[in-house]
Amino acid sequence: MQKIIYTYIILIGAINLFEAQENKKVDELDSIIVPKKEKHWKIIGEQSLTINQSSFSNWVAGGVNSFGASAKINYSFNYEKGKNIFKNKIILGYGQVSNEKEKPKKTDDVIHIESMYGYKISKSWYSSIASSLITQMANGYNYDADPDYTVKDRKSAFMSPGYVTLGLGFEYKPYGKLQISILPVTAKATLILDKKLQKKGEYGLKKDGDNLFMELGNLVTVKYDFDLMKNVSTNNTLSLFSNYLEHVERFNIVYGTIINMKINNSLATKLTFDLIYAHNQVQKVQIKQTFGLGMSYKFQTE
Repeated sequence: MQKIIYTYIILIGAINLFEAQENKKVDELDSIIVPKKEKHWKIIGEQSLTINQSSFSNWVAGGVNSFGASAKINYSFNYEKGKNIFKNKIILGYGQVSNEKEKPKKTDDVIHIESMYGYKISKSWYSSIASSLITQMANGYNYDADPDYTVKDRKSAFMSPGYVTLGLGFEYKPYGKLQISILPVTAKATLILDKKLQKKGEYGLKKDGDNLFMELGNLVTVKYDFDLMKNVSTNNTLSLFSNYLEHVERFNIVYGTIINMKINNSLATKLTFDLIYAHNQVQKVQIKQTFGLGMSYKFQTE
């Protein structure tokens, strides 16, 4: 009996000794700081859906029943490691409005893709190469001139026009959300792939049947985002392009601003304003403005 008791005492002691050793190992592991794996990619995304609707029944003042909707996605894929940065953005948007007894009309239509690689040469400066593509998805029409339009009345189509740029230069990022791109060597191609739209004078084309208008010049782009007040933010972009080959003293101007008024995590009111002036294509100031309430979802990887 005593042998059995001694055996149990020795066994319990061995178990306690083993547990003490294991606990010591755990404590030692806990004291080791495991460095977090550095993440070089950062993805930012936003999806939005805006709906507009009006309805009238026996309304003495009159009115037209209408329904409109627009959807947009805006994604950024940014990479940063050491002195290298690689930034990519894609924006897709489309919207229509339908008035009673009228054909649908486009209110938004954009495909915008841009990419930039930069190598840091000082605290705020990067040498860079940048490219972009801007066009639309569907046919566009002059709805005032052709309210009963058919496909033959189209004024624009996919890649008609399509604007492609490739430039070499520098990018300046002094602080916060201010970004200035200076590309003194920029090739800009205006593509007109729709044969119906290949007419002299349209989009800078020199003669009927041409499908390409080339320019070489200087492109300066300024982007600045800031908060107007709590839950109200604005995104601003201004681009100036001067063609070395023709009227270098003149500038093509593209300006866009978006004002986001956040209601909660899902609802937001959005005001957009776009202005374009291209002296060698459409010698008029083009203006587009939209305003609406819609659903919005944003996310960002850490």
